[in-house]
Amino acid sequence: MSSRFLTNAVVALAAGFVVVATQAFATPVVAWLAFALGVAVLGIALVSQLDRSRPVIQRMLDGVGAVLAIWTIVASLVFVGSTVLWLSFAEALGFVGLAFAGLTLREIQAWRAEHAISPVRGEFTGLRLHRPAEQPAPAATPARSDGYATVA
Repeated sequence: MSSRFLTNAVVALAAGFVVVATQAFATPVVAWLAFALGVAVLGIALVSQLDRSRPVIQRMLDGVGAVLAIWTIVASLVFVGSTVLWLSFAEALGFVGLAFAGLTLREIQAWRAEHAISPVRGEFTGLRLHRPAEQPAPAATPARSDGYATVA
């Protein structure tokens, strides 16, 4: 299992829990859950920057997630009442969107590698997936001196 899949799946599940919690729990509980989500996502984003095998696109998504995590931490400590409730809801939806974008990009990369399509710029090419064997080129027919090809 790749670290990209693991980190994106964990962020999507945790943020999805906070989305549901904003509609089910009391406001102080939601504020602390949002704070915990922000700390967890910030930690994941910072640690994942150490993995140099992650493509540039995923690292940029991690950077956006880190900025959103910092804002989530600040907002959960500064705001109160329904403001923190709806901000936490929106921030958690943002984390879910970033995680699904990362999962989608990973799936596109795996599909392209499986079908032997050249990678796009910034994409990691180290996936070891089964690639279909290349078909041999058809044998060339000998050319005739009058310019017409011979039929076998």
